Amino acid sequence: MNQELQKQRKFVNNNNPTPQKLSPISEFFWALIGLMVTIFGTFVEVFFYLPTDNNNLTSLQSSSLGITYQLAGVFITGLLGGKNAAIYAQVAYVVLGLFKLPVFYQGGTLDYLYYPSFGYILGFIPGAWLCGYLVLPGKRRLELFVVSAFFGLLVIHLCGILYLTVYSFLAPVLGNALSSSYLWDAISLYSITPFFAQIALICTVSVIAFIIRLILMY
Repeated sequence: MNQELQKQRKFVNNNNPTPQKLSPISEFFWALIGLMVTIFGTFVEVFFYLPTDNNNLTSLQSSSLGITYQLAGVFITGLLGGKNAAIYAQVAYVVLGLFKLPVFYQGGTLDYLYYPSFGYILGFIPGAWLCGYLVLPGKRRLELFVVSAFFGLLVIHLCGILYLTVYSFLAPVLGNALSSSYLWDAISLYSITPFFAQIALICTVSVIAFIIRLILMY
């Protein structure tokens, strides 16, 4: 009986090996991929296509989700390369953008620190790290990928809202008058309005990452 149980356990372990940490070379590779996807995704809008005629499914009309593929780069790194690769990619993205390379949506330079939405970009760093931390090393499960990306997205929005709050208090002190509803309007614009579209994007990214890891068997 004990021998039979040992055989079963051995079979399960062989078919579900404990995932190992990625090598530094692999982490660098995924960090580079994530950085490139984040940069290029910043300028590519997300569209979906719907048929305009029920009798002719080849007749399609595009409709924008109102977001870009920027978050795809943030989370694909964590899901495929783990926390180290994720944080390397996003730190590099922020540094490149602040030091005069036009990788942000509206350009770059240190002036971006005065943009009320910059907190969301800063949030890429802890958000990507948390996503990678929750996924690797770990079992390859699609639901875990989605949950990890979701919590990473929440962290990004939390950082963005905190930055907006500080900005709304400091701006009048620095001579930039704001309306009484500015903070709520900004949160609605940057967090509430795009949130569900971002959920759809991270679900798609999670499926892609799951398939890639299934192919690469880790």
